[in-house]
Order: sequence, then structure tokens, then C-alpha cells
Amino acid sequence: MDKDFLKKRIRELDHCCYERNVIRYTDFLDISEQAVYLSMQRELETKSRLLYGGHKDPDRSAAVFLPDYMEGALELYDAGDMAGAGEAMGVVSLIEARPLNDRFSDELSHRDFLGAIMNLGIERSKVGDILTDGSRAFIFVISDIADYLAEELRRVKHTSVSCQRVGLSCCDIEPAFSEERINVASERADAVVAAVFRLSRDLASRLIGNGNVFSDGMELKKASAELRDGARISVRGYGKFIYRGMENVTRKGRLYVLIDRYV
Repeated sequence: MDKDFLKKRIRELDHCCYERNVIRYTDFLDISEQAVYLSMQRELETKSRLLYGGHKDPDRSAAVFLPDYMEGALELYDAGDMAGAGEAMGVVSLIEARPLNDRFSDELSHRDFLGAIMNLGIERSKVGDILTDGSRAFIFVISDIADYLAEELRRVKHTSVSCQRVGLSCCDIEPAFSEERINVASERADAVVAAVFRLSRDLASRLIGNGNVFSDGMELKKASAELRDGARISVRGYGKFIYRGMENVTRKGRLYVLIDRYV
């Protein structure tokens, strides 16, 4: 989505919520779109607002603006009750898809499920994260298309599937991580990104300079910035990881750092 158009849309939704005291929300935003929203915090009017994707640590989230009478949903969110907050807001719904016959099921990936959904004519922005174990999938969607998707999604790849709308707390598939020990020259963002994704230091710097690297949803501005422990780093086109900090220093002054890579 064009950045200026997105900013205009966010302002409109925010102002409508503030003036009319009604809930308003965007479709799902990718990491760069979320960064646009986060950069606008000082100019927004609505006090109760959040990014919500239906589960803990989502890739794609909707920006939700809450009226006064729904402040309880924000309290649930702040307390870590993702499902409770979601049910209170009603913005995001969850679809469970599973093969009709496990014996004859293909190995089904995120791409397979997403492709099947796009073939139904559903806009990408209406679909959030898709968590799959290679057979079943939990699909987070904007609520206004949930019933349609549950009724119409009947085949993924060569596998017949059944779908049903379930509560947000029913998702029992979590993103997988691999813990890795990485040798880096320093804790600078360009050095760590280069080492994690096996890129040249120059390419890592250019990715940062071009606005393709994000830390906790915010665009990283400087290649020289040092990463903080626990930061969630996303690199557009390459992947994401959680930076866990320095483990030790070698005799030659290089560092071993720990990361959790999303797989």
C-alpha cells in the first residue's frame, strides 16, 4: 500500500473513532506498514489503540482504534490475554483447516494455504498469519470474510480440506524457532544482519538504508545502531529472528551472539 495513502487512511480511522466513539480498524498490515502506523503515534487522537494479529508475536496485524467503552479489551491485551482481547474486539477471527483424509493428504505449506485462499478472490490484506504444522492450519482473518472463507475453502493443493470458524484460543500451533550461535564482528545492526543471513556487510547496510530492516516493528534508521537483547528483527525478503545478546568474546575480539531464528 502506498505510504501516503496508508497514513491518510490511518488518520481517517483514528479521527472517526475519536469523534464518534466507535471501533475502527485497518485490514492486516505487513511489517513495513506497521512501521508507518508506529511512526504516527504522536499525531493520533484516540487514546486506546493497538496492533492486533490474533496471537502472540504475529507477522501481520491490524491497527485497531478503540472507543472508551472498549478499554477493557486493551487491558486484556496488555495483560497478555490475546484471545480474550480478540474476542472482545471482534476484529479478527480464526479459521481451522484440516484434511478430510489424513492418509491421502499432501504436505501442506504456508504458501499452499495462502495460494488456495487467494484463488478464492480474497484480498491479501484480509488474511493475517497462517500457522501450519504441514497438515492442519490456523488462518487468522478479518472477521467480515471469516464465514465466506470457512464455507468456500475446500481444496488446498491436491488435498480436500474442511474448515470451521473456531475461537481464537483454539490455535495450538506456534511459530517454530531454531537457536543459533553466530560469530560477528560487533553488535552493530549491519554486522549482525550480515552474519545471520550470510550477506556482505555492504548489502546489510544498504538494506537498512533502504528501509528494509525493522526492530520491534520500527524501521531501523542506522546501520551502526547496536541491537538490544530481546529485539525482534525482520529483514524484508530474508526472514526474521530474535536477538538474544552476546554470549562471549574470542581472543581476537570477535563476538559470539545468540539468536532465535524463525523457521
